[in-house]
Amino acid sequence: MGKRLTMIYGKVLTTAALAAALALGAVLPTGAASAATLTEGNSYRVFGSDRYQTSLEVSWYGWGDGEAETVVVATGADFPDALAATPLASSYYAPLLLTKKDSLPAGFADELKRLGAKNVILIGGTGAVSEKVQNEIAKLGIAVDRISGKSRYETAVKIAEELGMDGSLFVTTGASFADSLSISPSAGYIEEPILLVPATGAVPAVVADYIKANQPEWPFIIGGEKAVAPSVEALFTEEPMRLAGVSRYDTNQAINDFMYEVGVFEEKYDVFVSTGTNFPDALSGSALASLYAAPLVLTAANPTAASKEQIVEYSTEDTFYTILGGEKAVSSDTLKKLFAK
Repeated sequence: MGKRLTMIYGKVLTTAALAAALALGAVLPTGAASAATLTEGNSYRVFGSDRYQTSLEVSWYGWGDGEAETVVVATGADFPDALAATPLASSYYAPLLLTKKDSLPAGFADELKRLGAKNVILIGGTGAVSEKVQNEIAKLGIAVDRISGKSRYETAVKIAEELGMDGSLFVTTGASFADSLSISPSAGYIEEPILLVPATGAVPAVVADYIKANQPEWPFIIGGEKAVAPSVEALFTEEPMRLAGVSRYDTNQAINDFMYEVGVFEEKYDVFVSTGTNFPDALSGSALASLYAAPLVLTAANPTAASKEQIVEYSTEDTFYTILGGEKAVSSDTLKKLFAK
């Protein structure tokens, strides 16, 4: 198994079970929260020399030799195409690796070989991940498929069509990355799709058509009304639940608290921490967090109350903390402030 993941529990919480938990008014797991202390024994920083190397380190950390027959690959240069990719990766028990547009990063081919990859799914068109990269992977004897659309919105729809939907659908803004990254671990764990919409203006027809044809029993809107307009709610037959806060960090907290309340996150054994000011480390890390059914806590350089409260609330004496990214992403000073008593 992976370096930290010694056992993958069955994904017992289906969307039907999620709905039952909502109907019954689920509560937080029992046991008082304790003050969190970060030590060398209960934490590990996963990082590389850049975003590409960090994604390879995340893969090495989470997946053992020969454990990933399928690997999902997205560009590390920009976030739009990959925002909806984590549930797809989770459905294949696959890492989410980042590549340059026109060449594979150093060590990328070796990592595919170590994982035992037989299939690679590229996310986005050739403007994001070029045919040259596709050919480099194919020369390794690996089958390569591509999921792409004419826009980030259509790409997300095509990912949803490939993934399928069991009853829940998450809709968030495609204009920024934070809210999508916050919902990705839980959406990935229950293997339900994420769709993107613009922050302003009309919902793209391809998104509206998908929702109309695939009405979810339990729709969720992620982010406030400035991120996802109230008009989006009218697309659903069932009234959607909106998980949101006044900032990306409050929205992050609202999502993670809710997932504990309904039992998607059942235990407090693992917490993942990433910067909320950039996307690459959290993008790769969200696929890893989905394996553990664990929250991804986003933090600013000077952590907000929402981030600090999550660390306290989600911690026990047995909690292990995985820090995603190097000092430039999440500094030691930031961690000191985040875990300050």
